[in-house]
Amino acid sequence: MKLKNNFINEILKGKLIWVLLGIGVLIYALYILRVSPTLTYDAKPNAVEIILFVSQKILIGVLFFLAIINISKIPLKEIWVAWIIFTGLFARIILIPSAPILEDDYYRYLWDGAVTANEFNPYILSPFQIQQHDPDVPEKIIKLADKSGEVINKINHPKIKTIYPTLSQIVFAISYYLFPWSVTGWKFILLLADLLLLFFLIKILRELKLPISFVAIYWLNPIVLHEFFNTGHYDLFALLFTAISFYYFLRSEYVTASITLALAVGFKLWPIILFPFYLRRLSYQKLKFLSSVFAFSIFLVIIFIPVFRAGVDENFGFMKYAANWINNAGFYTLLKDSIELFTTIFKIYYVCADCVARWITIGLMTTTVLWLIRKPAYDNRMLADKILIAIAIMFIISPTQFPWYYTWLVLPLVFSPKFSLLTYVFLIPLYHLNFLGGYFIYIQHIPVIILFLYEIKKESGFGFFNSDQILLSNKVN
Repeated sequence: MKLKNNFINEILKGKLIWVLLGIGVLIYALYILRVSPTLTYDAKPNAVEIILFVSQKILIGVLFFLAIINISKIPLKEIWVAWIIFTGLFARIILIPSAPILEDDYYRYLWDGAVTANEFNPYILSPFQIQQHDPDVPEKIIKLADKSGEVINKINHPKIKTIYPTLSQIVFAISYYLFPWSVTGWKFILLLADLLLLFFLIKILRELKLPISFVAIYWLNPIVLHEFFNTGHYDLFALLFTAISFYYFLRSEYVTASITLALAVGFKLWPIILFPFYLRRLSYQKLKFLSSVFAFSIFLVIIFIPVFRAGVDENFGFMKYAANWINNAGFYTLLKDSIELFTTIFKIYYVCADCVARWITIGLMTTTVLWLIRKPAYDNRMLADKILIAIAIMFIISPTQFPWYYTWLVLPLVFSPKFSLLTYVFLIPLYHLNFLGGYFIYIQHIPVIILFLYEIKKESGFGFFNSDQILLSNKVN
């Protein structure tokens, strides 16, 4: 009874928005569970159904945003941390049996897992070659395709070999061993990984002396909930090992941090961006610098041996992705269109605008990292902030900005919240309305870019996230 009265008192003190957010994510999860069968690619939803779905995502995104900018109102008490963890966990469990909405990447996960589990290199053959009974395809793989039912026939871009790095193939194979051809089973594995990630997020927050309530930025984030536990994207594993690496780096266990960062890159290539920041801190410690480089390099080479052994051809997945993919990119689309306009005006017909745009983005990213590491971070919070800025710029200028790529940003946002980047939570759902008009791309990104540049210039988070004030106010209370 005393616990109940305390909870009611906290609500009456102005914490209602956080109660509403917890209830909101549960209602949102139930809504997704109910409507998901009508919003799959197979169901062919109409424009009205998609608009209604996007509207619900925006509503929960706005509620989340309002709660986070009022995060200072949460007392640092166990009952509120328990509320955050319980509601986030329950929402994940509700979403696990939901049908993936407007997404089909998981078919490739299921197929790659089956191929790897049957001791074949998934980088050698494309699904199209197997469907066509190419002479190079072993009989065992053809029989595996027959057993897969609809899976192999619904893989997107079947002529391209898999683009997913080596360690992702291992977790796909584990999923196949435990739950053959089951996306629900795959999402259960994601849940186990997410619980481990929650554990390390809390440990990092303690290491940085930040409020544990900041974990809500990840744990109650509607984009995280939807992209991992409805659509089943595997990026969660890259976040997990990036968080583990960052934790050990903060603990000055540099070799362990380097090895676990290499493991993160073994799931997704983007975490490699952290390594220059690690090395900058070690630039005056020669032995630790060299041992970190050696450990990172050796593990990275070993991890990618299956990719190297498969060889390179016109359907090599990594190269195709790096050279050709463009999706939902506001900044990149403007850059590419500007180059095309320039070459048209001056009749420079031999220039590949897309190629030039990609090289410019690589140059911008390299310049950003060099600028950020020109001086070492004075403390761990400054280090977290620099890493956030690097990942944010990488995402903003990237040719591909799928909604699940935003989860890359959510991880550092837990340790260095930024008003601008949190607005993506209710803007990026507009991705699903791009079919109505290209201007939706710019609505998603331009407001964020403007606010982000303002924050960088002013070196502020608009005053919402002064963690020292939060800690002080809770001590007073």
